[in-house]
Amino acid sequence: MMINRKNAIERATFLTQTSSLNAATIAVGEQLAGTAELSMDMAIAVLDNNQIAEMAGFLNDSKTCKELDVPCDDVGLDLDELREWGLTRKQYCIAHEIALIAHMVDRVRTHRNESTDTPRTLRAYSS
Repeated sequence: MMINRKNAIERATFLTQTSSLNAATIAVGEQLAGTAELSMDMAIAVLDNNQIAEMAGFLNDSKTCKELDVPCDDVGLDLDELREWGLTRKQYCIAHEIALIAHMVDRVRTHRNESTDTPRTLRAYSS
């Protein structure tokens, strides 16, 4: 199933009382389930592998929005790393999309001065 990024960003931005990452996870979970008003636990259950949420958190913390804003298929995936995380290629792509949506939601919230996330340390280098 394709995730409608625009709809996910709109939904996650509406969830102002939760972090950008959790809001993105919920928004994607709701799309995958075809239902609204999921809790974080229910969204993770919809993902059917809590490692997807863990990978999304890892990507959110370790990659910039620009680094994530590439099609998942264009990302050089390390199959050994995927096995270590217990993820399939499709599950990795869902985690990748959640992390990207979280960054985009954080941008919207920061622009509106609504962010519930802790400020990020600026990187002294660009990659």
